[in-house]
Amino acid sequence: MPRCSWGDWPRHPRPPHNRRRTPPARGLSVWTAQVAKEQIPLLLRAGADGTELGRQVPEKGSGPVELYLTGEQAGALRGKGVRLTEKKISAQSRDRLKAAGDGVFRPYSGEGGLKQEIVEGMVG
Repeated sequence: MPRCSWGDWPRHPRPPHNRRRTPPARGLSVWTAQVAKEQIPLLLRAGADGTELGRQVPEKGSGPVELYLTGEQAGALRGKGVRLTEKKISAQSRDRLKAAGDGVFRPYSGEGGLKQEIVEGMVG
C-alpha cells in the first residue's frame, strides 16, 4: 500500500466515481399497514418486533399493525407487496412537543434543584 510523504499512515485510495452512495439512515419511523396472517413472516424477516403482531392480525382477512422500521426496511417490505404508510406528525404538533421539552433536565443548583433535594434528603 502506498505511504504518505508525512509518515507511516497508509494512504487510502479514493472510491471509484461510479459507486452509488447509500443515503444515511434516518433511524426508526412508525409505519402502519393492513396485513394478512400470511404476511407476518415477511414482517419478521424485515426486522419487525413480533411480540405484538400475533395479537393484531386476525386468523382470516387482514388487520392493522403498527411497525417501527427504518426506511430501508419499509422499502424492502413494499417491494414484497406490503402496503405501508408512514405515520407523520404535523408541524404544529412537532413545534408543541419541541417547546414542551423532554422533561428530563433538572438544574443542580438553585431553588428546587437537585442539590437542594439531596441536602434535604440527608437532613430529613
